[in-house]
Amino acid sequence: MSDNPVNGIEIPEPDYESIAGSLPSQETIDSATDAIQKAKKRFERARKGAEKHINIGPPWDYDPSDYSPSDEASYHAFRWAHEGQISLQETGDSELETIAEQIEYGSKMLAEDSSNDDIQGFNSGILALISALDGLIIWLCEYDSNTPADRTNANGEDIYHSGSKKDVLKRMYDQHSVFGVENGQGSEFKNKWVDFWEHRHRIMHGEPDAYYDDNVGVATLFFVGLTAYVVKEQYEALNP
Repeated sequence: MSDNPVNGIEIPEPDYESIAGSLPSQETIDSATDAIQKAKKRFERARKGAEKHINIGPPWDYDPSDYSPSDEASYHAFRWAHEGQISLQETGDSELETIAEQIEYGSKMLAEDSSNDDIQGFNSGILALISALDGLIIWLCEYDSNTPADRTNANGEDIYHSGSKKDVLKRMYDQHSVFGVENGQGSEFKNKWVDFWEHRHRIMHGEPDAYYDDNVGVATLFFVGLTAYVVKEQYEALNP
């Protein structure tokens, strides 16, 4: 205790040794910094790959025969979706781990249905991946203080409409420079995302004129992976 009481209260001397012992070591700090830098570099490669390989137009002006994604595009799309799956599993969050399982399942089914000539006009893998993507977007809505629920269901659960989902995802993409430019301005990639969103909407709602071709599949894989990265970043910010 201090020998100089203030207003009758004795002030304890700081235990600097104890405080220092509770701080992370320089090695731990360096390791964490290195991991963050590597994650950012992987994300930047994926973002550039998505911008390069995604070639898509709006569904009302779209003919699958006009698009033929390269083997390179497919490889990078599947790889990045897998990395997104792993990043969600690393959080240890049960909800995000469930979505990671959906991504794994969707990726597998996408590959199987794409190689099955007997399946025409539908791909269950794309549907599963779009569902997983929606789960990620809902997670972002639920943990974003600027996105109130549009309504609640009979069980008191928050429901977010398509417009709210699109707004929060665009804002998060801007925040994490998914479009490649700070605040997402001036990037052609944003236009591709807008067109993909229209495809996603038709698929989610089971519209008969939705497209399930390989090109839409490649775009879906990339955007699932990019969104998983954003969710992982938000999760870590909320759970430092």
